[in-house]
Amino acid sequence: MRGVSLSGFRWKEGAVSGPEIVPPVLPVVSVLCGSPDSLEGVLPELSGFFGEVILRSTPFPFDKSTYYQPEMGAGLERTWLCFSGLRDPSGLPGWKLFCFGVEESWSGGSGRTVNLDPGYLDHGKLVLASFKAAPDKVYMGEGVWAHTCLRYRFGDFCGPDHSFPDFIDGRFNVFFREAKNVYRSLLRTANTQVT
Repeated sequence: MRGVSLSGFRWKEGAVSGPEIVPPVLPVVSVLCGSPDSLEGVLPELSGFFGEVILRSTPFPFDKSTYYQPEMGAGLERTWLCFSGLRDPSGLPGWKLFCFGVEESWSGGSGRTVNLDPGYLDHGKLVLASFKAAPDKVYMGEGVWAHTCLRYRFGDFCGPDHSFPDFIDGRFNVFFREAKNVYRSLLRTANTQVT
């Protein structure tokens, strides 16, 4: 190809990329609570919004932080849910606002009984929505930031150094390897190109 020069910079014609079609992502929700009743209680609302639960983790102890204890008590566990309805990732702010409404409806007299963090899995990462700003988060609109909590590299997931301790220690990796396989299968079924 013929080279083109602009201010001393050279590139090949056609090398400049434009917008690409973004493949749909696998919706994921982290459910943090201290009671199985709370988890079972929010499932119908989450399924009504995101679709059928197609993958559910065993509960993981939330033992690397006491951040939620004043509001939600001790003995908290995190359960991951993956849903069948592949979605456009730009909907993340709406997912967070929906989950916030569900949290509010399940609030007790002293605060929340369940914490819901929606997000998505794509080929290279797990992203969760957050209402809290931080240098490593990207603003998505409507008061919601996107936080990359896990990255997929060299055949496995790893927690970036800015992630949370329970992501960094690898406890969720087996579950998300399985979730990645489910995601690829759903993409194939939907006749979407897998990269």
